[in-house]
Amino acid sequence: MSDLPLLSGRPLPDDVEDLADLLFSGLAERPLWSSFLIRIARRLKADAAAFVISSRGHKATDSAVLVPDGQEAEPFARLIELETFADVDFDRPQILVGRNENCPAGEHVVLRLRFDGDRSVWMICSTQASGAAMLVADWQEVLLALLPLLQRVVRLYLVIGESERQRRIAEYVLETSGVGVILVDSAGSVVTVNAAAEAIMAQTHVLHIHGGQLHAQRQTDQQLLLRHIREKSEQQSANDAVPGCYAAFALLRDDHPLPVTVMVRPGPPFGPVSAPLRRTATVILRDPARRLGLASPDLEQLFGLSPAEARLAQLLADGLSTEEAALQLGVSRNTVRSQLQAVFAKTGTNRQGDLVRLLLSSAATLTQRSGEVPSTTRR
Repeated sequence: MSDLPLLSGRPLPDDVEDLADLLFSGLAERPLWSSFLIRIARRLKADAAAFVISSRGHKATDSAVLVPDGQEAEPFARLIELETFADVDFDRPQILVGRNENCPAGEHVVLRLRFDGDRSVWMICSTQASGAAMLVADWQEVLLALLPLLQRVVRLYLVIGESERQRRIAEYVLETSGVGVILVDSAGSVVTVNAAAEAIMAQTHVLHIHGGQLHAQRQTDQQLLLRHIREKSEQQSANDAVPGCYAAFALLRDDHPLPVTVMVRPGPPFGPVSAPLRRTATVILRDPARRLGLASPDLEQLFGLSPAEARLAQLLADGLSTEEAALQLGVSRNTVRSQLQAVFAKTGTNRQGDLVRLLLSSAATLTQRSGEVPSTTRR
């Protein structure tokens, strides 16, 4: 079914223009559409309003309910399980009056929109009043006027939701792998910094953020950092990322012989969506001294190792020699050598260096353990 035209030429009911504004601006709200839901409930003289994104089986436990802060969501999720709701037509607002066990007492204005396959988005405005109609007389005109906008907003929600899902996956991988990412403009003002970068800066003190600006501890490092940021932001493309365009350097620290390694790349393409009219550079941090803390149960699952073999592999990946590993495990060197040969056979390696590289490039480095940096991005 195609969308209804946006402009019908008919006069709009009162407040519909304001509701339309809130509907689109609500895509940027958290919780989503809070202002719109508060206003639509007030306009229809309902007690509460919600959007319910149903599962394919219309189960309350598998549905997402969008309500303003402080409003109870569960009653709305339960409504779509009712038989009377299952028969509601798409794109036709109607009132369901609660008079029996199939629908709770009160009145429920229901507008069902197509979402994805056999899933639905429901806009529900409920009042607890029973008996005679308590809603405004023009409730249907209001919803029909908003229907073309709702159809399009639901489609936008799908696009935004998919982009958000991809962003969170990428963010999770970065955080759990210990990669710090700082997005800055051409002058070094911080646009976004992830939690891994904050942790690296806090632990190593080679960089810090002051007054919204990224600063290196040493003046010579600061000059080099800003020069690379300016150069790479100027090389940023409007459409494409260039993988081979980067500058790499090291930041020495006072308390450890290994420096923090830094790579500066052009920022993401500055198209209308990703960064309109703003040139940026991406500062990527890695701390070679950071221990990844591979978990032996993960190595057992990934490479078919025995518990003893996995513990040995874990220690070798952590930088211990075979002699040090034997001492820590409380076994003889011959036992360690025998276990190491078994690990080589199961991982397809034949040298300790190759084994460590394999382990450190495996999915085991992405497992999140308690006490590690959470995967959140801050602005």
